[in-house]
Amino acid sequence: MAKIKVDENFRSYLLSSYPLDEDVLDHILEDLGGYFSRDIPSFICFRHQQLQKEGFRNSEIFKKIQNEMAEQRFAAAPLSLRQIRRIIYG
Repeated sequence: MAKIKVDENFRSYLLSSYPLDEDVLDHILEDLGGYFSRDIPSFICFRHQQLQKEGFRNSEIFKKIQNEMAEQRFAAAPLSLRQIRRIIYG
């Protein structure tokens, strides 16, 4: 996983503002780095699996993923439902 790098002032601020020790903060930054370093196909496949486990049907999943893409940290061109299906199923 990719750890998020923060400058020492911000790191000190986080440690003094929240009841965290350095190891916990490092773990959180590593988790955040992994989450926010996903590329578009990885995000789509991950969300598809999550939503399937929650019981959504594919027609609902594709629309939900399409809407979520605009809110994610990567700047992605809008994807059609067909493009989303092709990323998942090839």
